[in-house]
Amino acid sequence: MTPFYDYYHTVTAEEIDAQAHVHNLRYLQWSLWAASAHTAAIGFDSKSALAAGFGWVVRHHDVTYKAAAVAGDDVVVRTWVSQIDRISSRRQYAITRPADRKMLARVSTRWVYVDLRVHKVVAIPTEATKHMEICENSPGMPWE
Repeated sequence: MTPFYDYYHTVTAEEIDAQAHVHNLRYLQWSLWAASAHTAAIGFDSKSALAAGFGWVVRHHDVTYKAAAVAGDDVVVRTWVSQIDRISSRRQYAITRPADRKMLARVSTRWVYVDLRVHKVVAIPTEATKHMEICENSPGMPWE
């Protein structure tokens, strides 16, 4: 298993804003979808955790937009975990358009693990991280 995950998406007409390109909030949505898919792929059962009252919550997003996407573009969101400590993890994302090898955006998110019943950050349980592989450096682009 690789330390990164590729999430594939085709831009829909509904994701286009008044400026005729993808609305900036969509890049965050794709990042969240990629994180969820990666977490599921490595075996963490977020539904069971949620049923028990626990879950990952975003503490901070940092987004740098590089180029615009438009309807019909096929994009790849490459994501990886770059750091884990007792209460948080840092996840990186490279949102790309392989057709022309363009970097569309870079995203970094700090996630914390929360006891949702009392709305408090708690230590990340081993079962949430046991299959996470830390990738401190960018794993490269999908076309490499």
